[in-house]
Amino acid sequence: MYTLCLVPEVDEGQAPARAGRCANHPAVARVGVCDACGRPLCVACATPVRGRLIGPECLSTVLVEPPPDRPIPAPIPRGGDLVAAAGFALALLSSILPWSRGLVSGPFSAWTWHWSLIACLLAAAGTSVSLLAWRRPRRPTLETAVEVGLAVGTGTFALLHTAFPPSLSEPTAAPALAFLGAAVALGGAVAKAMALRRIATAGESVR
Repeated sequence: MYTLCLVPEVDEGQAPARAGRCANHPAVARVGVCDACGRPLCVACATPVRGRLIGPECLSTVLVEPPPDRPIPAPIPRGGDLVAAAGFALALLSSILPWSRGLVSGPFSAWTWHWSLIACLLAAAGTSVSLLAWRRPRRPTLETAVEVGLAVGTGTFALLHTAFPPSLSEPTAAPALAFLGAAVALGGAVAKAMALRRIATAGESVR
């Protein structure tokens, strides 16, 4: 005589996990356990996350929203610094030549106490500032403003030496060469300032 036994249906979502079976799908063999809670998982439930197996119940605790993408800063234009350095170097090299004919003349006579001395000192400072700004830019706007000021100063004092040479002397063409170098330096600084302005405007338009 056979006895008929009715076996109640088991809800897969509520059935307890059996050995070697998935906690969510008891009829499916497990392939691993959740690294967050230790529940057995089948292939469908196991989600690899950074080298770990995570179940669907723990995904929200493991996955963190990535930080928002930061805009990549635009490269600092440095070609103007190199042009400015070349202009200042030209003005500085002109000091090797005599700036005057007369009582104060001869090589390096521009370094005697007169307008030429200030022009040479400013050209030397401009060369250093421009080279530093070209190799290691830190505050491009400030560095550009300093280059503009030094270029204007170098050209101004070169013109003052031409207009008011030392007593009993007359100027040579060397101050004009220094003025040309100052003009080149000013052009490089202005070109850099315009490039920085374009970058700032582009950044504002993106926002």
